Amino acid sequence: MKAWILDRQVPVEERPLQLINDYPTPEVKDGYLLIRLSHTGLCRTDLHILEGDLPLHKKPVVLGHQIVGYVKEAGGDSRYRVGDRVGLTWIYSACGYCKYCLRCEENYCPNILRTGWDVDGGYAEYILAREDFVVDLRGLEYDDSDLAPLMCPGVTGYLGFKLSRVGPGDKLGIIGYGPTAHYIMRICEALSIEVYVSTRSPHHQEMAWRDGAVWVGNVLEEDFPTQLDAVISFPPIGHHTKKVLGFIKPGGTLVFSQIEAYTDIHIDSYSEVLWGRRIETVYNVRRNVINELVNLARHIDLSIEEKVILFEDIMDYLVRIRKGEVDKITVVAKL
Repeated sequence: MKAWILDRQVPVEERPLQLINDYPTPEVKDGYLLIRLSHTGLCRTDLHILEGDLPLHKKPVVLGHQIVGYVKEAGGDSRYRVGDRVGLTWIYSACGYCKYCLRCEENYCPNILRTGWDVDGGYAEYILAREDFVVDLRGLEYDDSDLAPLMCPGVTGYLGFKLSRVGPGDKLGIIGYGPTAHYIMRICEALSIEVYVSTRSPHHQEMAWRDGAVWVGNVLEEDFPTQLDAVISFPPIGHHTKKVLGFIKPGGTLVFSQIEAYTDIHIDSYSEVLWGRRIETVYNVRRNVINELVNLARHIDLSIEEKVILFEDIMDYLVRIRKGEVDKITVVAKL
């Protein structure tokens, strides 16, 4: 099968992905589905793996974890039939018996496997997936290209939203604006939650206004105009933490939704900014959140403005994403 493989971590400009035509097609086995990919999303986490911010767990590895496709073959008895539409996310599998799995927090499972990092992912024609971890997309009235990003920024955004604990009538701050924030904005709009967005990029500021933010600015240079019930932060920084906590009401939550922080987190006043507030982090994803989001997508519009590209252009567009040269919210490759 065709696949983009990575076996060395270097800056994306050095174009380390190799497109080959004879990568082994996985063989189906009991409890697994062989999925023929339709669309696969390009994610900044892929860049973190490609460039070495995250170590290689498999070599070579096929990146990609925003996957939509169709069942090609099922191993053993299955509730799916050939041709059924399914998805696959960052969480490829978990052990099922540790304390985290038993309390539906499999995102913390010490034996978790991540799609496109621990096992081969979606930059390929086919992927083998555990049936109990695929996402049932049957009956959803969305194009495949809309559903691919729902499998990553959608589910990650929804987990961050749940951790924030905001509800109707609340005020939510978002720092950084991209596809994940877009999904949160859609959910907040449906629940009458006011959203205040901080982003440095004029292009992303324009997106936030268009998506319905009540205020858009840059809190590194100015203040939020009001106190907030929660803030979700996406940029890989920590030095803004004290200032941001100062805008969160007692009982509120700061959610970090990034993989790394390239600057230190420093809080020098417990009583003024931390006392009575919570700090949460988005750490992997879990199936109950994924299934909730898919059900929500049946009731509110969670489509997204995407740039659809050819599968053969994945390497080119990863470079363009790094350079900030893509004018759409997200990029999806069509096979």
